Amino acid sequence: MISGCEKPGGKGGSGTIFFTGCNSQCVFCQNWEISRPEEWKKRPLKEYSEEELWEKCRELIEEKKVHNINLVTPTPYSDLILDFLKKYRKKIHVPVIWNSNGYERAETLKKLEGFIDVYLPDLKYFDNKSAIQYSKLPNYFEFASKAILEMWRQVGAPKLDSDGFIESGLIIRHLVLPDETEDSKKIIKWVYDHLGPSAMMAIMSQYVPIKDCSKLPRINRRLTEDEYNEVVEYFLSLGFEDGLAQELSSADHGFTPKFL
Repeated sequence: MISGCEKPGGKGGSGTIFFTGCNSQCVFCQNWEISRPEEWKKRPLKEYSEEELWEKCRELIEEKKVHNINLVTPTPYSDLILDFLKKYRKKIHVPVIWNSNGYERAETLKKLEGFIDVYLPDLKYFDNKSAIQYSKLPNYFEFASKAILEMWRQVGAPKLDSDGFIESGLIIRHLVLPDETEDSKKIIKWVYDHLGPSAMMAIMSQYVPIKDCSKLPRINRRLTEDEYNEVVEYFLSLGFEDGLAQELSSADHGFTPKFL
């Protein structure tokens, strides 16, 4: 519903725009080449003006025929993106997606109301110790849960067009980590209790440890089938109306993005 498909005549998919930097430092980040300053500052980077960013959006929409404009890791640039959307949102005739790690202020999100069609946040941790140890995100759940409630207030449950592609709504992603099944269950239960059965979650199995995980034995391995099935079965047992779950085969370095 987000990644789309090939359109008649070719092209399509999600018009994904990655922003450098991140307000998180996840030890298992798949986008580490552009999320960590010590890495992306090694690369020849170009700063884009609002006009140049719009030109990229126009190219994606008109030439690539994308299903949406998907803004990845936008949180550090919230004010700049809001200024951009105030100027160009009416020209973007596809849904705009706010694709974030969930660690953001509800007050900032309120300013985005009316400019964002789809919110696609992570809800990573319930336990504060894990949030700090693995991602350096103090009080993660406190901020992320308030942010998600604000996203829900703005856009509600997902609405799809006649072809099954998303037009608006909230989808909450949760990556299941090794040895963290109980934390995953607490997150899923919170979503059900606060948003109800119409809330949509994407339960992800794509965790792959990278080199930084070698110092953390608990997560320096892939998920087991039993761990992932336990979390998915718990999700199903609560009575959600719909949801998404990955196959364990998604945990493959072949799916890790490569950035120039």
